[in-house]
Amino acid sequence: MQDLAARLRDLPIEVFSVPEPDEAWARGALADLSDRALLEVTARAIERPKQSASSSFVLHAPLELVARARLLPSVSPSTRGPARRRIAEIGARYAASGPEADLTDHTYPDAGAAFTDLEAALAAGDPTRADAAIGFLGAAMDPGDLATSLTDVVVPALGAAAHAPILLAGALTSSEGRDMFPRLIRAPIRYLAMDWTRRLTWMRRSPVLAPEQEGLVETLLAAPRVTSTSMSIAPTMLAVEADGLAQRLLAGPTTRLSPAEAERALLRVAAWSMLWDAPAHAPYGWTHCLTLPQAVLTLARVARDPRAAIRVAATHVLGFRAILSSGPVEPRDPPPSCRGATLADASPSEAASLAFHADPDQRPAIMSFLATRAAGHADAHLAKYTLACFDAASRDPEASPLFLAAAAYLGAWWEENPGAP
Repeated sequence: MQDLAARLRDLPIEVFSVPEPDEAWARGALADLSDRALLEVTARAIERPKQSASSSFVLHAPLELVARARLLPSVSPSTRGPARRRIAEIGARYAASGPEADLTDHTYPDAGAAFTDLEAALAAGDPTRADAAIGFLGAAMDPGDLATSLTDVVVPALGAAAHAPILLAGALTSSEGRDMFPRLIRAPIRYLAMDWTRRLTWMRRSPVLAPEQEGLVETLLAAPRVTSTSMSIAPTMLAVEADGLAQRLLAGPTTRLSPAEAERALLRVAAWSMLWDAPAHAPYGWTHCLTLPQAVLTLARVARDPRAAIRVAATHVLGFRAILSSGPVEPRDPPPSCRGATLADASPSEAASLAFHADPDQRPAIMSFLATRAAGHADAHLAKYTLACFDAASRDPEASPLFLAAAAYLGAWWEENPGAP
């Protein structure tokens, strides 16, 4: 497998740009691999951390691989080729995306000693030492147990664009995420060590309060406008933590919530934001508004301090709504779309309506269409968001039309804006 991974890394990126007959990819052994083997080869091709997360692609590569892997079984058989090419492309692009760090091997007496050293290395901002510890732990521990052990350490972290929880959640919820987790976690841990000081802290300082009259959903849908130095994730979340805003708005409504209750509230708010708030933020802002809290809430179920995790997830939603929103949002259903429109040629609003109002027996076909579109599309956020909406629909069946509508909206948005950065 290592030889095949090297061959994948050696392929020029141009091979994946425009498919051509008898090209290097089509005639090579990699194209004939089983799905499982292709995923393993690609995971090996991207397991070595970069010296820094110098681009969005590098940061997202492990998450993109897991998302595309999980979407692949839902892709229609006639279009699995393009979806598999997108998976392989991750390996080739990663190899060409800057210098990689040397892997650090170290032997510890046991997993406990390695985990203690990992925590110390993160706190010290020492990526080399952190890599040595996570490398040992990845080989010594069950992937699910490792993800659980990392939960309370990683959840408040805003380094690596606060994306590490998505990878941890994948290890707990899917066979694909679990299988690849030991290889893929090394890069995010390195990047977290390089940016460890940027963390949310209010949820551990805040006392347990009596629930407030106004609920979490109402608070978030009418979030006050906040100015941030950047729309990047860490500055956004730190901006709403500043001056005690997150604590004032969220401490009361989150005091008595279970992870399941928080998930229903927060993810519905995120989906309504995709459908009814500023469309310019559809591809990145509103996708993260759902994918980040969803991952944290998955981890809240195994966290030592579930309330703190719930408050981190609520802060993510508050941050995006406070920084990006064009104003208060009313939760409402999409209107019925015009007759004759199909998902393939619908506008974002029409696509949302088609998905929302579809009969239950039509939903499998809609999900296959959305999975096929996302799995073959170049943007990692579309793949991650589509998968996240499927997961949300599965865990909140009452709101499944809402989440399918949000996924359909984003897919159609990309069809209308193919050249978006």
